[in-house]
Amino acid sequence: MYFRLIVPLCLLMGTFTLPLSAQTQFNFSDSTRVSLLTCSPGDALYSTFGHSAVRVYDPLSGMDAVFNWGIFDFDTPNFYWKFMRGKLLYRMGGQRFIDFYSEYQYLQRSVVETPVLLPLDAKRKLLRTIETNYLPENQKYKYDFFFDNCATRIRDVVERALPITYADTSRTIKPLRRLLDEYLVEMPWSDFGIDLILGLPADQMGTFRYEMFLPDYLGKNLPHARYQGKAITGPEVKLLPAAPLPPSTAPKPLLLISIIMLLWVGAGFLNYKLPVNILDRLFFVLIGFAGTLMLFLWLGTDHLATKYNLNVLWANPLYFFALGSLSNKRKVWLWIIGGLCAFTLVFFPFSPQLFHPAIIPILLAVMVRCALKIPLFKKPA
Repeated sequence: MYFRLIVPLCLLMGTFTLPLSAQTQFNFSDSTRVSLLTCSPGDALYSTFGHSAVRVYDPLSGMDAVFNWGIFDFDTPNFYWKFMRGKLLYRMGGQRFIDFYSEYQYLQRSVVETPVLLPLDAKRKLLRTIETNYLPENQKYKYDFFFDNCATRIRDVVERALPITYADTSRTIKPLRRLLDEYLVEMPWSDFGIDLILGLPADQMGTFRYEMFLPDYLGKNLPHARYQGKAITGPEVKLLPAAPLPPSTAPKPLLLISIIMLLWVGAGFLNYKLPVNILDRLFFVLIGFAGTLMLFLWLGTDHLATKYNLNVLWANPLYFFALGSLSNKRKVWLWIIGGLCAFTLVFFPFSPQLFHPAIIPILLAVMVRCALKIPLFKKPA
């Protein structure tokens, strides 16, 4: 499950497109129109949060292109190892608008177009900034899920080209993690997995600008931008409707995990020593592996979003050491992991990192199994 979550997190809001052409300079006329394209979420995990792109249409030359900053290349040497470690380079790319339109029409994802309305000199600056970004030496960048992605790149291009200000920044701000939750209502297991691997950076408050890492919020917030006191965008136009996403039929993580943990704890009171010992080792290995992965994402990768993950308090490699304590008289490791689970449980309401409630039955189950294995409470099973 974790690999299936890490891969899409590295590819979130990325896209596969055919290149527009090899050219890097365009002869824009003064009639050229620029607009923001906001694409709705899809049913695949990598498309959960939507996508953003820029349309450039010149009626005189006939150019109608879409530029976006979410391109990645599967032919990159050591592709999977690079994106696992957060070292995969994304790049800006272009394609014909008709191809872009056909792709999203096929995927049944909505596309909303927001025209960018600027004085001629300001529009020229914006177009030249886009053109400069499309130069081969400027196309690639180191992707970051929250702070440098396909949506924030568009925001930054506009801000780099023009001295804009924002008219309304007073909306109630949520932590970044809570912004993600808005998209994961029908994907409870994805929500659970993402909460496990995202660290403290996901819990900082999403300022008006930070919200724009999500394409929908870029589409909502950019209309508040002002250039020389005037709005830089016009009324949005829906180019494509979206098909409704199917509702989730999977059991909620809290319910299913609670049932599994109850079965594990209940089995510990039976007189069948071998199956109980197998279950203890199985769950210790699973939790230890999950903790090792979280620790690797924190210390062994460049992903900012997975650093300082407080979930390693209760899920960590110490479970591998505790395997020996399940069968010998030295119970120190059981004291340690049981104590860490108890601390996490007490710490839960006060933690600066928002823990997923489905970890509560795991914490309780580990505490009970450790207690029952410590001679102070009961003779070893």
